[in-house]
Amino acid sequence: MKYITILFLGLFLTACSITEPRVSFGKKCVEKSDKVVYSYIWVYDKEVGVPADKETCKKLDVEGK
Repeated sequence: MKYITILFLGLFLTACSITEPRVSFGKKCVEKSDKVVYSYIWVYDKEVGVPADKETCKKLDVEGK
């Protein structure tokens, strides 16, 4: 139960600077510098949209081989 509380507090703290926060679940990837970064939970602004997508995860699979 303690871990769930910490998780939700972390989500709320990261969403404080976002005007209309939304949460997206599922593995999505984004390119940062020259690396592919992935996450299963994304907190994003409704107006901007999710910065990551599933198509970028294909690059992660190619790099891993």
